[in-house]
Amino acid sequence: MKERNFALYYTLLYTGIVMFLWIVFKSFFQICLFSFILVMVVDAIASLLKRFFRLTHKRIATVLALVLFFFLFGWALVEVLPKAITQLADFYNLVAKVIREKAWQEYLGQQEGLARLLNDLADYLVPYLDKLLEFVLKWIATNAPNFFIVIFFTILCGIYASFYAGAMARFVPNLYPASCRNVVNEFVNDFKVSMRKFIGILALNALIVGLAFGVLFTFLSPRYAPLIGIWAFVTNFIPIVGVPLELVPILLFSVTLGLETLLWVFVFAVIVHLFVFVLFFEVTKTTMRVNPVLMILSIVLGGMLFGFAGVFVGAPMAAYATIFYKHFLKTRFEET
Repeated sequence: MKERNFALYYTLLYTGIVMFLWIVFKSFFQICLFSFILVMVVDAIASLLKRFFRLTHKRIATVLALVLFFFLFGWALVEVLPKAITQLADFYNLVAKVIREKAWQEYLGQQEGLARLLNDLADYLVPYLDKLLEFVLKWIATNAPNFFIVIFFTILCGIYASFYAGAMARFVPNLYPASCRNVVNEFVNDFKVSMRKFIGILALNALIVGLAFGVLFTFLSPRYAPLIGIWAFVTNFIPIVGVPLELVPILLFSVTLGLETLLWVFVFAVIVHLFVFVLFFEVTKTTMRVNPVLMILSIVLGGMLFGFAGVFVGAPMAAYATIFYKHFLKTRFEET
């Protein structure tokens, strides 16, 4: 019991230090966070390659995983990104045209109340449409230097950490007194397993949603299907908060395809997201042992404390709190 108390106090101390430094040095901890996510993704790919090709050395699997990851990353930059930007510009012009011309009026002839509400919303938005491009350009100019610094060091740290992740994890217990290191090892290993499962289910959900919308719009609007599929895939890597970010432009675009199509797209989106939400929360509840309500509250709290990056860390925070309780607090509460 004494060893577990030592581990508890030291873990609380280190957690407080990390939280304080994160609030003070946000860019630095954004690099740490995204490097950690990169390491988890590469580690998952390496594990699959090692199992599939029956590789005996983990380092070889890690090299192959990094090559595969950055090949796909480079391909996306060269092949997908320019086309996506072009299509995004066309998509913006199309949505702006819908708002300016109030294209929904011909479909809502019998629904005067709804048409009036949408017209009022359009009248409110029109003055901002012309300012949006100026705002985006200013935002890019302001944030681009910090963005590229974070990306560069994330890639650099991610590559090195992918090779030394095991050594770094084994070093963590050395920050604790020798008497409680076995307890800390159990805690760290449990957290590592939870993070692997979290990254896996997040990637699976994003893939399901991205493919679902890509296939749907292959029939509805083939020209924009790849862009919409990629957009749905990327935004669903942002737990929960990414859903409205994904759906707003998709539904606005669907207005141009007719009211009936819009309703079918909305129904389709509800069904797909209900499925992935149930899958996400069931898996996190059973494999990570995290209560769904705690997960949602942690994501909201992470976003409030740390901004956009905090949304990514919300679910790991919930897993960390659950595992912390299991290893350090549960026994104390049951004994008193």
